[in-house]
Amino acid sequence: MQLQGNEKKLLDLLRINSRLSAAELGRKLGLARSTIHMMLQKLEEKVIDSYTVTLKPEAESENGNIRCYVMITRDPKKTLEIEQALEKMPEVACLSTVAGSFDFIALIHADSHPHLDEILTKIAMMPGILKTETHIILSPKFDRRSCII
Repeated sequence: MQLQGNEKKLLDLLRINSRLSAAELGRKLGLARSTIHMMLQKLEEKVIDSYTVTLKPEAESENGNIRCYVMITRDPKKTLEIEQALEKMPEVACLSTVAGSFDFIALIHADSHPHLDEILTKIAMMPGILKTETHIILSPKFDRRSCII
């Protein structure tokens, strides 16, 4: 779907704060609330997959939410099996293919360091995984969800 200028601007505003009301969005874009409702309906049918809740960092740390990125090098013959195995792991929040020295990057959520160790070991031991490199997220600075893999 080819997005128009106002649709792109609306999506940018929603990426920053999806809780803005139609009236607030309309004011920011110089459009009527009814126009915003129509644009949102069209975007929800064609482009927007979901809205989500983002916890404040202090709430995440209270719940023991440890996050990290895992870079993965894999045997190309095992790509589908690896993707399917990682998709079945609830701790793997996101998996993307990437260009460069690694093949995949995965966003992992764990509730403790021992739990994270267990997940990382499970991933490293999967058939077809040749190498992993882990980067623990210490302190997120901002997150518009479009920058998360």
